[in-house]
Amino acid sequence: MFNQTNRRKSKPFFYLGIFTLCWFGIPNSIKVFTKSGYREFQAPIWELSSRIDDLSNYWGHLSDSKQTLIEKGKEISRLYADIEIQEKRQVTLLNEIKRLKFLKKSISSLNDSINLDESQKYESIIARVSVRKMSGWWQQISLRKGENQQIKLGSGVIFNGGVVGRINEVDSKSSEVEFVTNPTFRIVAHFVNDMRPVTFQGNGIDFGGMPHGLVTDVPNDIHPASNEPLILVTSNLGGNFPKGIPIGKVYQLEEGGNGLFKTGKVLLDSRLNEIHEVAILKIKE
Repeated sequence: MFNQTNRRKSKPFFYLGIFTLCWFGIPNSIKVFTKSGYREFQAPIWELSSRIDDLSNYWGHLSDSKQTLIEKGKEISRLYADIEIQEKRQVTLLNEIKRLKFLKKSISSLNDSINLDESQKYESIIARVSVRKMSGWWQQISLRKGENQQIKLGSGVIFNGGVVGRINEVDSKSSEVEFVTNPTFRIVAHFVNDMRPVTFQGNGIDFGGMPHGLVTDVPNDIHPASNEPLILVTSNLGGNFPKGIPIGKVYQLEEGGNGLFKTGKVLLDSRLNEIHEVAILKIKE
């Protein structure tokens, strides 16, 4: 009785072993053909099962109540609204990325052009312009950064076109900039390739919208070329700015009243009227 039971248990393993030996002995071409034929045999079954699922889903929706259909319609509307919001947000983010790339490029080109003096250890704080006050002789802009970002009075303000002005009022979250065109704005400067100091003073905005200033105390031996203006830049004697930051261009100089020095009109960058972001120069402690 015991032997018969063992024989019955060992029969499946015996058949499995014979099948395994036969399978390894079968040529690969027959195996591939068998496997392909098996897939071909299963394909209609899988397709039929998928169609049955689709049909079941279809009849299931047909039996939905009116309230269920209304709820599903609302859900679809919510999904569409969410998609529209996400699309608008994506467009906003792409525009912000473009703006930041342009700002990074502008600041990089500015640093390359003005050659900031590393010994003075200036660092820049980017700030957004919130308000422009350009009426009359007093030109001023407000920035969206203040004492909370360690902005201090007297700090120089620049953009990728050169000098903007300096901080003259600071609150906790905002600050005011005395514009470079104000008659009260004065700074020690010099011309490119000539280190002798001269004085720059703001002089308002022309009727055509062109910002300008005045340069005084110019030595008599300095003459602008007929086809190339003199470039006025900041001097390290100014205190608020590192040397070499562009201020403006001088096309003509006239004799001063004392006959010792010349004066001239300085044309500033026209983009000053429409700047949206600036860099506040802060001396590292």
